[in-house]
Amino acid sequence: MSTTRPSYAETRETLRWRVALVLVALMSTLMLALGLLNTSLGLTDTARLAWIVFTLNATSLLGLLWLPRRAGTMAFFGVILGLIVFAIGFGWWHERPLHYWGFLFPVVVVFLLPAWRAMVAMLVFGLFVCGVAMLQIAPIDVVRFASVYGLMVCFVTTYALLEERAGVMLREVGDRDGLTGCFNRRRFNEAMARRVAPRAEATRLGVLLADVDHFKAINDQRGHLEGDGVLMAVASTLQRALQSEAERGRAKLYRYGGEEFAVLVSGRDPAQLGLLAEALRSAIAAGGDGLGPGEVTISVGVAAWWQGSEAPEAALQRADEALYEAKRGGRNRVVVAPG
Repeated sequence: MSTTRPSYAETRETLRWRVALVLVALMSTLMLALGLLNTSLGLTDTARLAWIVFTLNATSLLGLLWLPRRAGTMAFFGVILGLIVFAIGFGWWHERPLHYWGFLFPVVVVFLLPAWRAMVAMLVFGLFVCGVAMLQIAPIDVVRFASVYGLMVCFVTTYALLEERAGVMLREVGDRDGLTGCFNRRRFNEAMARRVAPRAEATRLGVLLADVDHFKAINDQRGHLEGDGVLMAVASTLQRALQSEAERGRAKLYRYGGEEFAVLVSGRDPAQLGLLAEALRSAIAAGGDGLGPGEVTISVGVAAWWQGSEAPEAALQRADEALYEAKRGGRNRVVVAPG
């Protein structure tokens, strides 16, 4: 099976991890400078806070390097949030107003929580900081802090919502074939890769490979635009024929490449897979979506396997061989691979 490029989610996690590494370096440098400066000025309390932050920040670096990237990144930003809350409480205990640390909270919490949950956390934290600040600074200064903090919450939440929406759109674009709207080959490869490890409960799986018969002749005789129209009609018909299985989460349709489509199915034995493949073949042969009856046909190869008992690549190879057997047998037919 071909090597795939990292998905959007994988790329996002890698970038978050790299951002965390950069922040560790910057914060360590800053806290080191503040610790030395406050020590030289005789500000023992704030110097102690700087050294505490420096130490925990260095510990976070070990987590980023040793833990899996996602876990290490989430742990790092969790530690930063904890430090922010700690700094506010530290300032209250030592009668030093450190409410300005609160401005860091919104830009950190969006790395940990979805946008709406992050907004709730920001508001709750803002109330906490304002309550502490009321005991330390003049009311007008609390109002000024709350006003700026509220604006920051609005901007950060808006950004987070846009980022989430952009992420959904990017994943959709990255996962779908641009012509047919089916899931693409990269998504198919990822789905097959997830079916390598055995599961606690035996899981029956199946793969169907469907190829449009005589597609080269369609392109040669009608032109590539007509060929694209045929592929879109075939994809639409297959999606409709699979709708019941798809709604139950038992089947997904992919554009495997060129004029070839793939269907991954779970919870079906070889006989049931054969019936499903026959239903797909019949749906295409019956026409619809701009195709006349018998105008376009497909050949289908089917292979079934138990997750963990056979490599997905081996099952895919058997389905491919069954497909070519259907082609050699006259096309417009279904062949179920033995095994």
